[in-house]
Amino acid sequence: MSYTDEEIAMIDGVLGFLYPKMPDESLRQSYWNVHEHLQSGSVDAADLRRIESALAFADPGQCTSFHKENYRDLTVLRLKTKAMLRTAI
Repeated sequence: MSYTDEEIAMIDGVLGFLYPKMPDESLRQSYWNVHEHLQSGSVDAADLRRIESALAFADPGQCTSFHKENYRDLTVLRLKTKAMLRTAI
């Protein structure tokens, strides 16, 4: 199982939104590594845990009619990431 180009773009969008807000340089570096691994197709279990963490942080916890499709896409992506993480361990 792997991410589609659209899913990679969504993850990169979430990471790009969160990246400037990360106070710790080592944390920013670890998420930069996730970005590079996504682009090269070499995502490992540590990357999946970071992706799940970023997606969980981005999840507003509620679905409004304006964001219904984005919320659904985010939820599906989180579920896929969790499934990939279970198989990676």
